[in-house]
Amino acid sequence: MATITKRKNQTAKDRSRTDAATALRRLVIPRPDILHTYLEYKQINQYLQYLEQRYPHFVHVHILGHTHEKREIRGLEINWMNSENVELSPQIREHLPRLFEIGPNGRFTVPVIHVGEHCRKTVFIEAGTHAREWISISTALNCIYQLTERYTRNIEVLRKLRFIIVPLVNPDGYEYSRTKNPKWRKNRRPHKSTKFVGTDCNRNYDIFWNSGPSKINRNTYKGESPFSEPETRAMRCILDRMSSNLLFFLSLHSYGQSIMYPWGYCRDNPIYWRELSSLASSGKSAIKSYNGREYRTGSISCLTKRTIAGSVVDYVYGVLKVPMALVMELPSRELGFQPPVEMISQIGHESWYGIREMCKRSFDLRHQIVREKEPPLPWPARNESSNEGVAIQSTSTPTEETNAAGGDFAKTTTKKKRSKRTFRSQHENIVRLQKSLKAREAQDLPEGIQALQPGLFPRQMEPHYPPIKRSGLSRDGQGGGDGVILTSRGKSTISSPVSLVLL
Repeated sequence: MATITKRKNQTAKDRSRTDAATALRRLVIPRPDILHTYLEYKQINQYLQYLEQRYPHFVHVHILGHTHEKREIRGLEINWMNSENVELSPQIREHLPRLFEIGPNGRFTVPVIHVGEHCRKTVFIEAGTHAREWISISTALNCIYQLTERYTRNIEVLRKLRFIIVPLVNPDGYEYSRTKNPKWRKNRRPHKSTKFVGTDCNRNYDIFWNSGPSKINRNTYKGESPFSEPETRAMRCILDRMSSNLLFFLSLHSYGQSIMYPWGYCRDNPIYWRELSSLASSGKSAIKSYNGREYRTGSISCLTKRTIAGSVVDYVYGVLKVPMALVMELPSRELGFQPPVEMISQIGHESWYGIREMCKRSFDLRHQIVREKEPPLPWPARNESSNEGVAIQSTSTPTEETNAAGGDFAKTTTKKKRSKRTFRSQHENIVRLQKSLKAREAQDLPEGIQALQPGLFPRQMEPHYPPIKRSGLSRDGQGGGDGVILTSRGKSTISSPVSLVLL
């Protein structure tokens, strides 16, 4: 009642001023909890808008493109050293570039292209390419959180580097994974004249794309052509534009618990693999010193034990010639693609320690890597690639199916029709082999050799050694032995008789 009376006693001018203040308060964007839950697509965009509103002098949101289901793909630029940053002195600001530029279409903004000797200082981080890898999106949001809401603790990195972070490359697949199928990996663009939906965006980039898996029903399907997907086209536009400014590219995935460098499409190592290995090792050491978690480091094809064609990391490093590019596979098999919400904050913080250290290390290595005069890219091996346009002849049956490099298999596999006769013949061979082994057990074996028990390997058997005779001269010529050569443990070595038993 008192409030109504007070409202009546206010003048029209006072009421209008109060209404304006109320409307202004309604424009304030609430902050989602990024550290303790998996956010929806709308909440992720809401967090980016919240940061842009709170830190307008060094944070800006860019719209990179739209998906098949008309969702926006957004990237956040964090650029401390710009002419609009009021926390810098006027003398420094007048020599710095603007925070952003208006795009050619006049609707969206684009990052500023830096020129000069110090143009390569941008770190690009992308996540959420695979829909089911929720933890990669939360980790990218944690990186944004560290560089914005906790910028005073990371001011050293912000003064040296500019960051462009795309926390969710595949929003359509992510929303489908959240609401319907948690194991969904691809995007959600349907393929014409088929019942199948989706393409693996990390096989759709134009670097030896033909080597990728061409079966449309596979989780790693490469698409109809390079950059056939709206998500990869949006990434291509921003990466091609920023290629001259990029210093370090990082792609976040899960759950291999490893930090990997190119190449993925072939078994060769790049020329600067030692520098890339040093960069990966710096992140590995930082995470281990933080909480003891042990990451693996190495090339993509080596650690995954297969070749992966058409990936974004190979495209950035091989085609755009960015000095440094890595893949960070977050932990771990025990936690899966979507760890419990209690682990989001821990994984995000420990990953940031490694990512920050790799950013610092990349700044130190910027003068040691010169990509302009490199030789042409190595070609995939013949048995790993169909990119050369040469049909690989085969003497196998017509039911053969070739899985080229870039998928789950790195070699050609053959599918043969199995019949009851095939199983019967295999069973007969096994029975015949068992009878021959039993017959062999009855034979007299050399001294010190025991028959191999069914189901045991030689390493599982207790060793039995012949007694050492004490007659004759020993190796030192003083007597007391028969000259038997001894191992470091004082036991005789047995070579040829064992191989006879195993045949």
